[in-house]
Amino acid sequence: MGSGLDNSHDGVKNMRKILSVSYSDLPPHLKTCLLHLSLYPEDYEIETEEFVWKLVGEGFVKEEKEKSLYEVGADYLDELINKSLVEPVKFDNENKVSSCRVHDMVHDLITSLAKEENFLTTVGCHQPIDLQSKIRRLSVQNIIEEVADQLPTMSMSHVRSLTVSNPAFSFLPALLGFPVLRVLDLANCKQVDNNHWRDICNLFHLRYLSLKGTSITKIPRDIENLRSLQVMDIRFTFLLEQLPSSFIELKQLLLLHMLSSFTFGVPRWMSSMSSLFWLSITLEKLGEEDLQVLGSIPSLSELKIFVRKPTQGRDKQLVISSGYPFQCLTRFSVQSDILELRFAAGAMQSLRTIWLSFRDVQDTLLQFDDFTLGLENLSSLDNVNVDFYNNDEYKMKIVTNAIEKETNMHRNKPKLAWIMSLDLKDSLGAIRNARHAAERIQNAFRRYLLKKKIREAVHAG
Repeated sequence: MGSGLDNSHDGVKNMRKILSVSYSDLPPHLKTCLLHLSLYPEDYEIETEEFVWKLVGEGFVKEEKEKSLYEVGADYLDELINKSLVEPVKFDNENKVSSCRVHDMVHDLITSLAKEENFLTTVGCHQPIDLQSKIRRLSVQNIIEEVADQLPTMSMSHVRSLTVSNPAFSFLPALLGFPVLRVLDLANCKQVDNNHWRDICNLFHLRYLSLKGTSITKIPRDIENLRSLQVMDIRFTFLLEQLPSSFIELKQLLLLHMLSSFTFGVPRWMSSMSSLFWLSITLEKLGEEDLQVLGSIPSLSELKIFVRKPTQGRDKQLVISSGYPFQCLTRFSVQSDILELRFAAGAMQSLRTIWLSFRDVQDTLLQFDDFTLGLENLSSLDNVNVDFYNNDEYKMKIVTNAIEKETNMHRNKPKLAWIMSLDLKDSLGAIRNARHAAERIQNAFRRYLLKKKIREAVHAG
């Protein structure tokens, strides 16, 4: 069990009973959230972002006043963590849970309940499949010969959610056989290429689409057919063509992940995507027009930019001012070889967290003569995260002094976190190790509370 508790039959039986009662006491939205975690294998480390956006795509997250759907979904997960039904694994620099895991006893329970309630059908995990029931959500994992023979005989007409592992995709019926599909996760299925777009673009009910790590090289014009799409993840693909202008018809799109997916520039029409809340994008170079378009996306709250190449011959930093509205942006991340941005007064007035990642301190100093970012001009800033590499202690000191000066000048005194790739700063490694140790202690304490709760209930019974 790995629980450290009494492993006797009666002990296990009591623990299951207690967990069942805990599940029964949950409100309906948290029951659904917990059951959805049965989608992941036992002991699997679950990324918070991926899980919450899947909840959104499924339609499990209800709107709340003054909160985004993502924030509401993240609150659901936090509630399950506070009830010790889910274990946090990693935390980000804002102390938010970035990944989590389900305890093995809880996983056994929700897997059983998901099957009983016909919530999820899992193929390839050594469990018998009820071919008579209507399949609503299907997860196709490891494929064995017996399962491969069963798949073509299964009716997919009621399947709302489909998650497929890489080796299993070849045994899957044609996607057109899933007419009411809302969630399609084909992440890392290398067999998926441009030939599959025709079927995908005819899944008119689709809300969540992950083609991360597949072999697609373009987005077709027919993408406009997916009018209900809310989440699209095409990270780690290699696009050879610019996004088609028909993409603008995706009026419901909230999340677009395009990191490590080559893009020549930000299309001008992207500023008209009024619902877009979360965007990650890889650009060949970063220019003023790109910033103008991105800054004009009205609902954009989180933006991640990866710049492949710095602009040669640029002797002045790109200045982000109030002329680039970014009116709703709260989290901003930029990664490049050199840091080309500077913030003027009135810039990004809602921004609370910034990540600055650059490889070459020396080239940044050489190209722009000094190191000025203007962080003190970001009026709502609470968190500054800086990631850079340099093996010259003197130049590194110039950067650290400059950034510390700007954060000290800021009225909010934002929290500053350094992530430097250096051998000569052993103390930084010690700090990171201490933080990780603190996270492990926190996780252990949560497990202790769960065990204590179970023991007390067993003794009370």
